[in-house]
Amino acid sequence: MLRVGNVSAKAGEKTFGYLETTTTRSGLKMDIPVHLIAGAEPGPTLLMQGAVHGGEIIGSIALLNFVENADPSVIRGNVIVVPVVNRAGFELGERMSRVDAKDISRLFPGDKNGSASDQMAYHYFQEAFIQSDVFIDFHAGGRTAYERYVLFDAEDDPDKLTVHEERRRKLIVAYGLDQAAYFPTGTFSPGEAKQALEDVGTTQITLEFGGGTGWFKNGEDNVRDAERGIWNTLKCMRMIDGEFESDGPLCTVYNAGVVIWKPPVDGLFIRDKKFRDELQTGDVYGRLVDPYTGDVLAEMPTPDYGIVIPSGQEWPTVGATSIGILGSIDRVEDRRTMDMTIDFD
Repeated sequence: MLRVGNVSAKAGEKTFGYLETTTTRSGLKMDIPVHLIAGAEPGPTLLMQGAVHGGEIIGSIALLNFVENADPSVIRGNVIVVPVVNRAGFELGERMSRVDAKDISRLFPGDKNGSASDQMAYHYFQEAFIQSDVFIDFHAGGRTAYERYVLFDAEDDPDKLTVHEERRRKLIVAYGLDQAAYFPTGTFSPGEAKQALEDVGTTQITLEFGGGTGWFKNGEDNVRDAERGIWNTLKCMRMIDGEFESDGPLCTVYNAGVVIWKPPVDGLFIRDKKFRDELQTGDVYGRLVDPYTGDVLAEMPTPDYGIVIPSGQEWPTVGATSIGILGSIDRVEDRRTMDMTIDFD
């Protein structure tokens, strides 16, 4: 029996319900929609979520397509699917939860005595994450950027991989995209959620898929490839049989260690460099322009060498934020010679 809170599924069954978590001070329920797919045979458990940032919905659509097409009779193990985590943010197309102005993705393992989002994260973690072997977290550029890569946490020691890091290397390549990236430790916020997941035995990868102006042009392709990657993940975990499908034989892995920050001036963002452009220290990545006069308000040079990874910002851009991400090639993985399957004890 697969169970997440008050939602359950017997072997060979698909079910849907809401994980009850908490209520706000005004009585608004913070329940989480959950699809359960209990395979006919035993095996590992895969947890997948979308829209933990409310405006990032490529993964949500792919997850719903997967649920519709999944056949429990041919699956070994269990799949937990949450198409929209942050319902409050989703309603408004916003990254955060306006209930308490918190980013739910940063709160795990949560706090049962904290604010509404803290409590929601706590119950979700206890009910779903603790029983999961692999976790896929779908993100996107939202309204701000077009992105397409597997994102993962930096390895502590590439010459001495942990069990999670060994599994993750396979998951990254098996997913099927032609590029992946990691942020060196300390680039952004501390990895407390990462450590919480590893402490309970869950291996995580994050997908940055679509968004921005690319949503209108490439939305259908992104949904298709996101769903393709879900099926590849099940093959990687030996939950189903079949051949892997991908962008091609190679996956380039970037060390995404160069962040270009917006200066303290607001304006129309003009991105002068495009994906895969190679920049030297001091090269101008983009400009902020007065949208009415056309005057250049500020240039944004790169602080170091790097290759442009999909990124960007809204027009006009406001506030302190990263405006671009550059990376250097860490390694190139070849799917033709790599074992992309994982065994679970």
